[in-house]
Amino acid sequence: MGGSVGISLVTTRLDRSTQVHLNDLSHNLSASNPAFQTMLQGATQAMRAHGASATYATQQAYALIENTVLRQATMLAYLDDFRLLAISILAMVPLVFLMKKGRPGGGIAVH
Repeated sequence: MGGSVGISLVTTRLDRSTQVHLNDLSHNLSASNPAFQTMLQGATQAMRAHGASATYATQQAYALIENTVLRQATMLAYLDDFRLLAISILAMVPLVFLMKKGRPGGGIAVH
């Protein structure tokens, strides 16, 4: 039961963090950004070189950029989750030294 709760919390955090990073990264995707325009033109030319029509090449270039931004946002979200889990584990290490040792033979016998 505890493992399922932990997995669902990490998954929910991953989804929300992906959305936050996607929102942050998408602010750079505007017609006034020269880096975006350069990437869009380069991707469009690459699609045209592979035989796509001008309209379809532009659509494919936008899809390529969207996929790239989504992958970057997901990677940043995984890094956030990894960092949170690492901090959580490091915070729990001192608890190991505070736990009492059990007596030998004091456990429940299982047959």
